[in-house]
Amino acid sequence: MSAPASEHLVARTPLQDRLTDPMQAVALWLGVAVFRAMPPHVASSVGAWLARTIGPLLPHSNRARRNLRHVMPELSEAEIARIVRGTWANHGHVFGEMPHVKRMIANGDVFAQDDAVQVLRDAKADGRPIVFLGGHLANFELWGAMTASLGFPITAIYRAPNNPRADHIWRRLRGSVDLVPKSPAGARRALQVLAQRGNLALLIDQKFNEGIEVPFMGKPAMTTPAPALFASRFKATIIFGWSERVGPARYQVFAEVVEPVLPTEKTTRARNAAILATTERINQHLERRVRERPADWFWMHRRWGKI
Repeated sequence: MSAPASEHLVARTPLQDRLTDPMQAVALWLGVAVFRAMPPHVASSVGAWLARTIGPLLPHSNRARRNLRHVMPELSEAEIARIVRGTWANHGHVFGEMPHVKRMIANGDVFAQDDAVQVLRDAKADGRPIVFLGGHLANFELWGAMTASLGFPITAIYRAPNNPRADHIWRRLRGSVDLVPKSPAGARRALQVLAQRGNLALLIDQKFNEGIEVPFMGKPAMTTPAPALFASRFKATIIFGWSERVGPARYQVFAEVVEPVLPTEKTTRARNAAILATTERINQHLERRVRERPADWFWMHRRWGKI
């Protein structure tokens, strides 16, 4: 279920609506079609090569370099350059693999060890809703699709592209997950899912100006408190999930429970402190994954503001 386009997309000018949006959508469709025609492992490798070759020359790479210097000052310029190339390659992998996600899962090229599956089963055993969290790590699109294939359907909150034609293409590629754009209607839908003891998924690694300031990678970062609020209101289990690439178009997915911090008293102050502490704990789970494999994360985002 999704909100009407007017609720989650930026208003388009006549030029965008009639020219630039269709051109972008055609380019995206052609790119998807080209990669779909390749075997998954070839599409993944070709996408990575193209992105690794072109990406470091683009202006967004400067932001990635600034971010790395900001939070990992111990890195040399050569190490930073290597991570920037790697993060571009990672997104090339993701783009090349997008048309093949269902096939990769069906072929067993996306897999979870028994302990990760058990985390999901244990979380659902008592009938509580689940808030699945993740970040832009490796192929971040796989977690929802894989979890759904294991019998845990997911409603995912996402930021819809401003171009509605491009949004239509992306939504078709993510067909196994119920997608809800960020919007007032999307927020109502999220509350409905949790009230019905369903499973809600969010990516929590981007800057959220209306959020709260908590540490991430050792620096203050505006972060959404929504997962902590959901856990408090609906007694939901919080699970952090991620994937790790073990080869071209081949991934292992992982899951771990994030224990929420419970308020010590029934006061607004204690509740707010618990929400803050839980959000800090969530960022710590994400930070561990980023530090383990920094090239797998999306460093081009303005996560720490204008630095």
